[in-house]
Amino acid sequence: MGASRRMRFRHRSRSNDVDIILEGSEEFVSSVRSSIGIKGAMGFLREIQERSSPYTMDSEHGESPSLQQERKLPGPPPNPSSIPSVVRTVGDLNLDDAISGLRTSEQSDPDISALEDFISEVEPPEPLSNPLSADPMAEAWLQLILTMVVREHGHTSLSISDIQRLIGEKVSKGEIELKVFLDRLWKLGKLERIHGGAEDHYSPNPSWLESH
Repeated sequence: MGASRRMRFRHRSRSNDVDIILEGSEEFVSSVRSSIGIKGAMGFLREIQERSSPYTMDSEHGESPSLQQERKLPGPPPNPSSIPSVVRTVGDLNLDDAISGLRTSEQSDPDISALEDFISEVEPPEPLSNPLSADPMAEAWLQLILTMVVREHGHTSLSISDIQRLIGEKVSKGEIELKVFLDRLWKLGKLERIHGGAEDHYSPNPSWLESH
């Protein structure tokens, strides 16, 4: 007589708060179902397909078939000797030299006084050609100073007081009007507002910074 099939039986009744799971040989499951009075179409019965465990040992090779398959990796076998070793004494790395070797620009603090002198002498920029701009000339001045701070000094933002000092008179805006102007550009996604420190800072959106 062949080996008995392995079965799983599940019966659930939420109204009666009943949840039954039986698993084992076909004879065992049938016997338990009969003893508790579950017959006919009640519940769900299905056969469970046996699966070989990945940890089942192979008698010939001493390891499971799945492990044997995993050992057969594609490609050539690893060769650690082909990987160059880099030996470095702990604490011996000079970060400044490493960064300069990457040719990245160093960050420097912008001289607001020097920027103020430059703004006072430079020719007024062309107003933005964007017809949706509420104040094309003010945006052009703001683009000018933020471009200098970002590209020349490596900073990403300016404080409200520095913006006021540099272009407040140029754009004919007092402190309150300038805050409203900057806040409107922030809501439009042209600037990012940075909270923290003594006052808020504003950072330009790259796409807006390149628009004219």
